[in-house]
Amino acid sequence: MAVARNRYGWPALKRSLLRVPAVAAMNQRVKARQTVAQYRASCAYYATRALPADARRPLRERLGGRALAGTARPRVFFVGTDEQQDTSGLLQALQRLADTHWFRKADGSYGHNDPGPVALRRVSNAERLWDQLNALAGEGWVPDIVLAQTWASLIDPTVFDRLRQQWGCLVVSLAMDDRHQYWGGRVGATGTGTHALIPHIDLALTAAPECVDWYEKEGCPALFFPEASDPDLFRPLPELPKMHDVAFVGARYGVRERLVLALRAAGIRVSAYGSGWEAGRLANEAVPQLFAQSRIVLGVGTIGHCEDFYALKLRDFDGPMSGSLYLTHANPDLDRLFASGREIATYRDAPDCVAQARQLLADDARREGIARAGRARAAAEHTWERRFTQLFAALGSGADRLPAAQGAVRAPGG
Repeated sequence: MAVARNRYGWPALKRSLLRVPAVAAMNQRVKARQTVAQYRASCAYYATRALPADARRPLRERLGGRALAGTARPRVFFVGTDEQQDTSGLLQALQRLADTHWFRKADGSYGHNDPGPVALRRVSNAERLWDQLNALAGEGWVPDIVLAQTWASLIDPTVFDRLRQQWGCLVVSLAMDDRHQYWGGRVGATGTGTHALIPHIDLALTAAPECVDWYEKEGCPALFFPEASDPDLFRPLPELPKMHDVAFVGARYGVRERLVLALRAAGIRVSAYGSGWEAGRLANEAVPQLFAQSRIVLGVGTIGHCEDFYALKLRDFDGPMSGSLYLTHANPDLDRLFASGREIATYRDAPDCVAQARQLLADDARREGIARAGRARAAAEHTWERRFTQLFAALGSGADRLPAAQGAVRAPGG
């Protein structure tokens, strides 16, 4: 019966229904509304809570005796999820600055994002992490920092308590999707997102500036830690021709698809790569050259299928770092990091995107001037090496500020 239910019951019916375009579109709209509603509920939940007095103390004091205390080259164990994402600059920077090891599955493959039942995955990943670090300890290597890009749906976070007790290491959460994956369930209840990690970590790094306040109100030290790029990987290649008018890398769905199709309908050539596009997926190592050989790198700042709800993306940094003009959604987060109109270009919707692209493709001097300024800003302020240098200084020197995170982010229609 179990097999029959799995094959013919609700999961199979749901997959079948979602192949119907009208049903799929309706499902996407519902999910988008749910995402925005949960974000608004989260903002309302934390608006009524006060910051604890401890939040005003310097970070090093809050960490107590487990701060790095001037360690020149810390030992870092990184728990990652996506090898393509993590090897596009993040891991390279860690290896330059720290003595680094990272999580591997039992078969040697990268990351801890196994498919399968949540309960089984959480336990197996926790056991694997414990076993790996014990093996390293047997070789004389123990971590100063366990840096984990994870959620409670991937790992049983109580393992972090065992690590801290065994080796006195700091456990730091690296969260890039807090706006929509913070709870992993009902607002205010322990779920499977990053919120469930809070009792078991020493510091939260979040790419959503308003979420610093959320963590702090839970009694967890937090820093604004936006994504970044690698200037050695993503760089101008003046010896190569600009072969592409507009380049986009990402799966084909929702707002992304509509933007690319709108540009093409206007006669603008778009080279699109990713799941669902006619050119298919592009190898990770080929992306920097694609960006460098494009007049415009197209970014899409929306979360999932949402129309006007945004989050920072890796491409927000890889695009400008490539030395090509970066054109993306007008996202308030980016205003803290780049000067729109001078270092990047932004659009409000598909018609505006088409208009901006036309103007920029027709004006070589303006386009390339913005591209140069974007590269300069990215290389000076938005490298992974700079991010981790600031983090290690904060953990060892008592400095408690990375890029400023003041100001609330409004939900769509809010």
